[in-house]
Parts: sequence; C-alpha cells; structure tokens
Amino acid sequence: MMHAELIRIFRQAHRILGMWVLLSGLGLAGHVGAQPTPYNFSGDARSAPDLPLPTEVTPIEAANYPKMMLLKPEGHGPFPAVVLGHQCGGLVFSRTNPNIANWSMLQWAKDFHAAGYVVLLLDFMGPRGATVVCNGPQNGVTLGRSIQDFFQASAYMRALPYVNPKQVGLVGFSQGALLTFFVNSKAYREAFKQPQGFDAYVSFYPPCRFMLRGTATVVDLVQPDIEKPQLVLVGTRDNEAPYSDCQSTIAPLEKAGKPMSIHTYEDASHCWDCKSLDGFSKPGRHGTVTYTYSPAATQDSLQRSLAFLRQSLALP
Repeated sequence: MMHAELIRIFRQAHRILGMWVLLSGLGLAGHVGAQPTPYNFSGDARSAPDLPLPTEVTPIEAANYPKMMLLKPEGHGPFPAVVLGHQCGGLVFSRTNPNIANWSMLQWAKDFHAAGYVVLLLDFMGPRGATVVCNGPQNGVTLGRSIQDFFQASAYMRALPYVNPKQVGLVGFSQGALLTFFVNSKAYREAFKQPQGFDAYVSFYPPCRFMLRGTATVVDLVQPDIEKPQLVLVGTRDNEAPYSDCQSTIAPLEKAGKPMSIHTYEDASHCWDCKSLDGFSKPGRHGTVTYTYSPAATQDSLQRSLAFLRQSLALP
C-alpha cells in the first residue's frame, strides 16, 4: 500500500528525482543562453543561509529516518569520512506522509558507517524548506548554493577531532553526483575561494551534459580540471541522464591521464538503488523514464565505491 502511494505521488509530480538538467535547473533561469561558469555559480553561493550542520553524533540505533545526520564508528579514531549528497527530490518526499521518504539514502549512510566511515548525510534542501529542485531553484537552493554547501561540509568534517583530515570523500547521487563535478574542479574551487574540496569523489548516475534552454547548445558538466580521483557509476538503461554522455566526456580525460574513471552497469536504470521507487515511470526528454531497483547493481556499486575510496584515500 505504501509503495503504491509513493508511486502515485511521484507520477503526479512528474519530476521528483528527475535529472535531465535544463537551464532553470542549474540555477541560471534568469540568464537565457548563459552557460555554467565558476563566476555565475559562485555568485549564488549566498542565495540561501548556511546549513545548520549537526553538532551531535546520531547513535546508529537511532538512525531510523532519512534526515541530516552525523554517524560515527565506535572509538576515538581518527577515521576516514564521507559526505553523502542526495538526489534533487531531497530526503523527504511527502510532507503529509513521513513514511514516503528517501530510504535508500539512509541505507547508504548505514552502509558507509558499517564500513568504518564517519558519515555526514547532508540535507541541502529540507532545512531551507525546499522540497523539489529538479527543474529549478527553490527557496534559494541553487546549484551555486549547493556547491558551497559541499565545500563547507568538507571543512566541517576535516575539523572533527575523530576524523582524519586527509581522508574525506564525497559520494553523490544524481544531482548530488552532478555537484561533484564542480566541487572537484580547480577553477570552481578558486572561484568559491576554498582552500580544498574533497580527497576523492564517487558519482552515482550523474547527468554529464545539459542543453541550454531555448537553444541547441549542449554543455558538458564534467570539468576538465579535476583535482582528485573520481569514480563515475552509470547504467546503460538510464535515459534520464544518458550514460553515453558520461562515456564521451570522461574518455578524453582518462586518455589525458586525469584521475577519473567510469564503470557501466548493463541494463541498469537511473536510480537503480532506489528500492522504494521500483517501477516508477514518468515522461522524459528521451522517452518514458522508468526506475528499476537492482539489488545486484546496488550491492556491486557499494563494494566498488568502498574499494575505490580505500585506494584513493590510502586506507589500510
């Protein structure tokens, strides 16, 4: 019954967790024909107040609802850490029914915690009253503001006494994955006046290109000046954020020796880890988009992410 109600809400919205990014979705709706640049995005860094990051650790037994939280392994550390960035539908999908929420993000937080990481499940929408930012900013939640959120989350995690400040990664999903491309860019980091981003990045089913609204101009979102190792995970049946866009933009960077790699899951859809959205469908730019939960891809992407982080963060 709950699954059917969740699918009904998503079909009414037609866009929750959607990620074919148009100009408005990039937070540049007022600049027709504008392209995303470090200057444009950094100008939106204060479009909403800073996030109130958690000051207390949530005991793992109390981590029973997807909300912004900090999880910590037992002991004094120092531990490696990851920040998790959610999709553009946020962590809570229904204000009237709290059971309709982004349970997959809670599970990812638990999985990384179980692997020995301090985990910050970041909520860059809920504290600001935003519910959906898939097709445009809401309550000041622009991409520029969210990029700033991740930079601030990096500094926050490195300052925790039980975190190894040289072992902090960022794992993003859909819109959270899109943001990793900018946070891992030298030009964007300098435009945001940040001393550093993260030490490694994992990007789940990100959009790697978008089309400027009202034009035929296609813009690559993958930045050529990445600074740290980055793993991109995509599915061949993803027609919301087509995997071919990522392959064609990442291959030249790999050839040039940049620390970026891509892994493709055969027959995996967008949001393959979203168990509660299994079977959800909606109209998309490239035809009907259908999410299919894949236990195999979800488990493999967890193990692949952990192996990548272990190597990139020089973990024992």
